[in-house]
Amino acid sequence: MAMNKTIRLVFALSALGLLLSPARASAHAHLKRSEPAAGSKVESSPQLLRFWFSEAPELAMTVISLKDSNGKEFPLGAAEGDRGDPLAISIRVSQSLPAGRYTVAWRTAASDGHPSHGIFSFVILEDATLPANAGATQIGADKDTPPSVTAASSTTVENEEEAEEASSVVNSLARAFSFLGLLALIGTTSFRTIILPRARGIGIELSAQMEQRTSMLGIVASVLVIVTAFARLFLEARMMSAMPGMQSMSMTDMAMHTKWGFALRLELGAAFMALLAFALAARRVRGAWFVAALMAIVLAVTPALAGHAAASPKFTSLMIASDFLHVLGGGSWLGSLFAVVVVGLPLSLALDGAERWSSVAALVNSFSPLALVSAAIVLISGVIASWVHLEHLPALWQTAYGQVLLVKLVLVAITLTVGAYNFRRVQPQLANEFGSMHLRRSAAVELSFAFLILLVTGFLTGISP
Repeated sequence: MAMNKTIRLVFALSALGLLLSPARASAHAHLKRSEPAAGSKVESSPQLLRFWFSEAPELAMTVISLKDSNGKEFPLGAAEGDRGDPLAISIRVSQSLPAGRYTVAWRTAASDGHPSHGIFSFVILEDATLPANAGATQIGADKDTPPSVTAASSTTVENEEEAEEASSVVNSLARAFSFLGLLALIGTTSFRTIILPRARGIGIELSAQMEQRTSMLGIVASVLVIVTAFARLFLEARMMSAMPGMQSMSMTDMAMHTKWGFALRLELGAAFMALLAFALAARRVRGAWFVAALMAIVLAVTPALAGHAAASPKFTSLMIASDFLHVLGGGSWLGSLFAVVVVGLPLSLALDGAERWSSVAALVNSFSPLALVSAAIVLISGVIASWVHLEHLPALWQTAYGQVLLVKLVLVAITLTVGAYNFRRVQPQLANEFGSMHLRRSAAVELSFAFLILLVTGFLTGISP
């Protein structure tokens, strides 16, 4: 009893700390350099403004303005991408600019949907007396300072302001509960299609009851995915519309004209199909579970298409595949454990005599191999993602992203330890009531840490790698 109270206290304090102390973060689409460069002196009016970002920007969510020192705004063309460089965009200056100082304000969002904005200035000289490379000379900076350094420093404050909104409590919780719904949905289908058929010793009637309850759990998980998807869409549109100088962007614009919106539409479509499949499975319609499992696989890839993986400037395909396996493995492991705890164990423990313990043992023995394989997939895919995003080990404790990732890694390690304890010490004791009760307690601890992992992941996906 004292142990249970301690676990609850640790869980509550950890969750409270995450909610009250979100990490400060810089924006996702950093401006790495520009032409004209920030603080540069150029000989003549530029015909193009060019920008290079740390992540591929969404053209539909990119707005650039150009003003002189008196605040007069000059017309610009539409933002265009560079076929040879997905991180670059250009925008045409519609008229020749007279000599003077000009201010460029930019606003955009990366493929993960997180907005950023910044401002910098450059000067057009009255005469062409500078050498040919004068355009790279920085005002107030050493000649050896690269343009990207000055450009980044000139936008840091603005970027931080918008990034805090992306990693706010509300946005992070929306992502966390979206992950919760995805893992529960994947776990539900894994429980029905992998664990139940392999659980030798469970009677036909008990198996039918478990299948019925599993379909109801799938319906709840599908609804959670749908509700959180609409919540994320609303929050994203609100963030973009709140950016200074950005025209109002509706939920429809966000969903229909961005890569992030495509991933969300895919997620909503698959979730609605899964909801229908679970409803048909509850009525024992043939083929319904196959459709549900197929939709679970589709849903497993949507976080990668709307997150850091799709916005990664390098190894993008590897990152999407790794993220897909990470979600699929997490759902098969922790989502299936959730189904075992809330569906399988209660029905098994309601039986009488030896049938009770044989059913519990059959479920756990069927779940364990799936959990071992899935946990290995989670671990390997997580290492790959960390290696690409962080690039070097000190970033794990020197950056906001690395620090939150380190918290997640610690929680994953604890969860793996609890799972290993269940496998080595608890599973052999399932032939009696003490062993079953011990399993329920230890599984509850494992799921509690899993929920903390989801909370941390919600904040982690709002922070720039």
